[in-house]
Amino acid sequence: ILKAPAFPPKGRADRGVTKVLRPGVEEDFARAIDTYQWAAAQVEGMSGEAARLRPRLTVENFRRWTLRELNFRREAASASELAEAMTAEPDFMVPQIDWARSTAKVLTVEWIDGIKLSNRQALVEAGYDLPHLAQTLVRAFLRQAIAEGFFHADMHQGNLFALPGNKIAAIDFGIMGRIDRRARVWLAEILYGLITGNYKRVAEIHFEAGYVPAHHNVAEFATALRAVGEPMRGLPVKDMSIGMMLDGLFSITRDFDMVTQPHLLLLQKTMVMVEGVATSLDPDINLWDSAAPFVREWIRTELGPEAKIADRLIEDVQTLARLPELVRRIEARYPAPGGEPPAPPLKQIEVVRIGGGWRYALLSMASAAAGVAATLAVLR
Repeated sequence: ILKAPAFPPKGRADRGVTKVLRPGVEEDFARAIDTYQWAAAQVEGMSGEAARLRPRLTVENFRRWTLRELNFRREAASASELAEAMTAEPDFMVPQIDWARSTAKVLTVEWIDGIKLSNRQALVEAGYDLPHLAQTLVRAFLRQAIAEGFFHADMHQGNLFALPGNKIAAIDFGIMGRIDRRARVWLAEILYGLITGNYKRVAEIHFEAGYVPAHHNVAEFATALRAVGEPMRGLPVKDMSIGMMLDGLFSITRDFDMVTQPHLLLLQKTMVMVEGVATSLDPDINLWDSAAPFVREWIRTELGPEAKIADRLIEDVQTLARLPELVRRIEARYPAPGGEPPAPPLKQIEVVRIGGGWRYALLSMASAAAGVAATLAVLR
């Protein structure tokens, strides 16, 4: 703990906490990621099914996320940006950054006096309103992911604290997710469509985003979505879950040739994580009911008549000014914003060809073992 009387501003705590990057961790990570990349390349080269899951691109996204986490100035900037974005949620707090005492390898932030959300018994004994905390967490995540497009992607119980007044404070901003406006509109419509049972619209969005190849039938995909959504709609509140929904959606990806979308993995992981924390606070919380008013209002604001007219005017003016660029993009078949972003360049790795059958199984086990060994090396 660093005593810092001049930090933060008057009215906040006068202590800070410092995080220091362990010496050698960057080199350990580089070696580990090399192993993961090699293993992913071998697995992806085995079959079409493995290629559909795109392990190489997933590992590349993981590499980029983690590199950002190893730069504490980037983490400080993320915390600062999130704090500005969350001013509309006064019950969700982001600690202030001590920029004078922070570098790329040392981060100093405001001290938080609170109870971790993982300590449910302590929260109860302190008199916290647990259902209110759960609602605050869900609303904060929805505002980040849908309204702002910039979200804390590591919101597990150890990174969340309850503060007096039934407020929540988050720490550890190394892993952040970002999605563009069009993808946020799609996300909101997908959530609302699943909440209301509008499976046809949910199916159309998947085709618009390019998540389902165009040679498939929209109506057939809508029926598959109904098979996922309807069983949940009849369950008791405590048995309904976003995690169950994502599992169900994953189960139909093979039938419709859907490839993994690595740019959405952080969002999907965070949705499940937030749901787990919220239900640990309030087992009877209905995330669908909690999300519906927020999503409905955001959709009305974003997609209402006024928003559509404003967007169309802006789009028309920009289209005239950027016509040559748009033509080049169309010719290059550049994907529209909101769908999958262009894939980053992948490291060239030689794929070992050793035949089929048990040899593939052996290589799979060797790749998995190499990945585990690399992870343990970083954690030591």
